[in-house]
Amino acid sequence: MAGEEIKSVFGDLSRERITLMAVAVGGLALVFLFQGADILNLCGSCSFHPYTHFVIRKVTRVVLNDSLMLLFIHSLFRDPSVTRLAWYVQLTDTLILLPVYLFVKLYYEGDAEISMPLLSQLHRLIVNPTLMVLLIPAVYYQRSRAVQRKQE
Repeated sequence: MAGEEIKSVFGDLSRERITLMAVAVGGLALVFLFQGADILNLCGSCSFHPYTHFVIRKVTRVVLNDSLMLLFIHSLFRDPSVTRLAWYVQLTDTLILLPVYLFVKLYYEGDAEISMPLLSQLHRLIVNPTLMVLLIPAVYYQRSRAVQRKQE
């Protein structure tokens, strides 16, 4: 029964879809492994304020994490409305939540990697793809409820 319910929610998981999901998960792992990489050091002799290095690292990480989760969600559900919802979450995360986080972080703590407890939780919510990951069980639950209603 559970296998049929999963199939009715996600459809057939083809090799292409599974490959795209694997690429997304692999990309997320690489972003995590190289999260401390400083892109601005590639400029050579350019001199930037330490806050600039911090901001570029965080913005790059958010955009990559959310984009890879967008690919994962798109390949998992194959539904334009779900992909559009994930896109709106990514825009909100990048254009609203991230600037607020960066302002508060840099204003109160500077560019230190260790944060006070509240900012640490905010960091996990914004910089890691937590909001995007939360979409998966939400959409799955919504779809499984719709399947149950159809069967009744």
